Order: sequence, then C-alpha cells, then structure tokens
Amino acid sequence: MPNKVKHGKRLYKQMAMEVAVRNPERYPEILSVFAKHEGEVLDDNRILEIYKDLFTSRAIESNKLDVDSASDDDIKQFIKTSLSHNNEWGFPTGYQAAFTRYLKTLSELGFIYMQYNDRIAISETAKALLDKKLEVSEAFALQCIRFWRKSPYRRVLNDFNYFSFVLKVLLKLKDAGHSLSYPQFILSLFSDDGDVDQFIDTISSIKLGNDIDAMYNYILTKYSNIDELHPKVNKQQTVVNDYGNTVFRVLQLTGLISVENKSGVLLISVNENRKDFLMYLLGENFTVTEDAKENEMLYFTEIGEITPQLIANIASYREPESLVLTNYNAVLHKVICDYSITEEKIVDMIKSITSDNKEKMFWYIQKPLKLEFFISILIYLKYGDEYIVKPNYKADDKGIPYQHAPGNIGDINITSGTTNWLVEVTLIRNKTQQLNSETANCIRHLLQSDSENNYLSFVAPTVCPDTEEFYRNSVIGMIIHDEENCYIKAYNINDFVDITQRHINMPDMQSYKENIVTQMRKKFA
Repeated sequence: MPNKVKHGKRLYKQMAMEVAVRNPERYPEILSVFAKHEGEVLDDNRILEIYKDLFTSRAIESNKLDVDSASDDDIKQFIKTSLSHNNEWGFPTGYQAAFTRYLKTLSELGFIYMQYNDRIAISETAKALLDKKLEVSEAFALQCIRFWRKSPYRRVLNDFNYFSFVLKVLLKLKDAGHSLSYPQFILSLFSDDGDVDQFIDTISSIKLGNDIDAMYNYILTKYSNIDELHPKVNKQQTVVNDYGNTVFRVLQLTGLISVENKSGVLLISVNENRKDFLMYLLGENFTVTEDAKENEMLYFTEIGEITPQLIANIASYREPESLVLTNYNAVLHKVICDYSITEEKIVDMIKSITSDNKEKMFWYIQKPLKLEFFISILIYLKYGDEYIVKPNYKADDKGIPYQHAPGNIGDINITSGTTNWLVEVTLIRNKTQQLNSETANCIRHLLQSDSENNYLSFVAPTVCPDTEEFYRNSVIGMIIHDEENCYIKAYNINDFVDITQRHINMPDMQSYKENIVTQMRKKFA
C-alpha cells in the first residue's frame, strides 16, 4: 500500500506535535469516539458524523457552538461552514482537513490508523487503554517510547526516538545531580540525531540557564538555514509556546518525569516513583523498520500492537496504593513549603483558574487537574493533620500532579477515624454535561465508603439548577433510606473556598441537611 500522507522532502526539523489539542488528557475522550467507528470507511460523510460526535460528547468544544441547544443537523452545518483547513495528509481543503488536527498525534503515537477514504483501525494498545487495562499515563509512556521521529507522518531526517533520547538525557543528568531547565528542554527538540552525550556536552558548554531568548538565539545560529537540509526555524512563539509546550505536556502525561519550579526556573528530572518502569520500557529496545517509516499501515501495526504479557508487565510497575495513603499529607506539606504557599496565595491561585487569568507558577498543569491540586492544598492548609488529605490524582515524586484520578474513585478523600469526606471537583459549566457526568458517579463514590459519617462536597464554577436539585434530592433519598450520617451539598467554587477558609465545611453540610429536613416536615405537617 503506497504512502498516503503527502509532504515535501525530508529535512532536519524541530520535534513537534499537533498543537490543536493543548491538553493531551483529552486524547482518551477523542479516542473513545473514534473507536465507535472502527472498521468504517473515513469518507466525507463519516468525517462529518465523527466530528459531530466529538462535539456532542464534549471531547472537543467551540465557544461559537452551543451544543445543548443545537440539533445534530445544526452541529453538522456549523462544522461544514465554520471549520476549514488547507488540504493536508491527503484530506481535501475544508472541514475534512480541519478534522486531521484530532488524528495527528494519535496516529503518530500508534493509537489509530485513519486515512481519507480508508477503513478506520484502532490499535490493540488503544483498546487496552479504553478497556482500562492500561492507565492513561501507562499507555502514553509505552507509545512515546515506541514513537519514531522519522515516520510516514513526519517527513523529517531526524531518525531516532525523541522521547527515549530526552529521558536518557534526564537519567544521565540525574546521576550527576542535575536537572534539565525548560530552555534546555526546548533545545533538545532540535537534536538531529538523538546523541545523548553530545547534547549534554552542548548544554554544559553554553550555560543557557533559564534564558529563553539566549536559547532561541543559539538555535537560530546552529539550526536555522545552515545548509539545505535545515530549513528556517519558526518564530520564538511557535518554537517555545506552541510546539515546545505541546511536546512537554505529552511527555509529562507519561508520568515518567518530575517537574519543579525553583525561583521561576522550571526544572525537569526523572520521576523517581516511576524510574523502574522507565528502565523497563527503555530495556525493551523498541524499534521501527525502514519500511514502516515510509508506510502508515506498517507503522501503525508495528508500534500499536500489544500482548497480554506486555500489559501484565506494565501493570506490575504500578505504584502501590498504600504509598499514597501513608505519605500524601507529607507530600502536600512539602509542596506548600517548597513553593511558599500561603492561604492567601492559594485562594488567589484558585480564583485565577476560574477567572481565566494566567497562573504562572504551575502553568504546565492543565486547569481541571490544577483545580483538584489547589483545592487539596487549601484543605490541608486549613485542616492540617486533623485528617489524611488524599487527592487521587497521579503525582510525581515532587507531589506535582500529571494525571486525573481513575474513573472508579473520587477526586479527593479526606479521612479521620470514623469520618470520610469526599470532595468532587469540576470545571464543567455546561448544564447537561455537568448533570450527566458529575452527579450519579459522585454519589456512587460516596456510598463506597464504610465510614460511620460520610460527607460529599461537589464543587464547580457554577452549580447548574438541575445539578443542585439532584444533590438536594440525594439528601432526601439518604433520609428516606435511613442513611442518617450522610451529608451532601453542592457548592460554587467561591462559596466552597469561603466555607473552607472558615473551617466549617462539615457543620455547613450538616446545617444544609437540617434545613431540608425542616422544610420536609413543614410540607407534610
């Protein structure tokens, strides 16, 4: 089968990935939509149908489209008239080419095979992720270690695995007691050959530190138009904030790196909690054949296959739950100390998320995950060691989160003795999505507790009326079923922050329930 993805001649270029999906944690949602169409021919009508499904599932969004009030035909019309891109990857100009933005990274990482007018294929690795045999970080770690720069999707001369290269750099720096600064990371994206020792010698000699401008000027001198095989380097904004940030976020999602911000300098190192897993993956010595570098289907087949044994091996490196349970208060305390976080500062940081102001210290954490992180810190600051404060997100060895909690557990568990307090956090504002995604599951998580006293705080930027009514009815349901010691309340973020600052979360939920009981007695008196 001939190569369908059309590009110019191969050149040495910056390591880059598609920038349309800024948050790589969205890829599993996108993938789940694609999987429903496995085996179908990706023609114009199918592209339109999948595009529509991406919107209705909220895997992708547009501030120009109100999905709640739009019919399927309205959404399709919006796609056809409002979304367009120049012909690319063999897809014609229009919504068809715009659709490729959601295919590129998943194709390059071997999760999918989706070519114009060809049948859709989903890899075994992708299916293992969707079937929850692999966690998100595990699946992305595996595929990043398999990823090859020279491929049918990127017509570059850089012929090596970028992620293996940069992780080996981090390992070697770690052994020497050093980390990689963010400007140095950006420089790594321009490696022609993935030579670890040569790159370390380079960063040791030029002393970039945290100077983005100096790094960019060095790149222009060394890599831009120096010969016919090196094209003009992109603008600094594209090099750093577009391509650089996107690759960094994908790398972070693997859980294989640790990130810390020291006096404004972002430092990257190997995540010690996942070092054994990293060494296992590197030891597998994944390669891509020369034929696969020129053919999309061969490439997909080679890097997307997985065996039950490989899944079992990956699962064996998961962190034991007991590690998180016993250590997380200390981890939160360390984060607070390392970053000099006060109550006033964390409140401002929470407000910056909901107001869309830029929060600089933890810019590299995606907003929904960042909110869970900040709320956990606020609770710990107010309640200290009265409780075990256990966020269920995945965090690196510095306590910085890189992946949401698995879907079968709540966001934050706060426990002490006979008391369990569950905090569910979301940034979803859409009324339908909030009601459908953030209600029944939260109650299920609460009822999984065997504690004598159980509390649930649901926290969102705005609590939609239907959502508020659901939680109110849940309180009534608990009363009817003699769940005397269950307390539930939905809060907007500002109210929850206020209640937490006043250290009255549980009394407030008790009072809310008492008011409902009083109202019921009056109604039926």
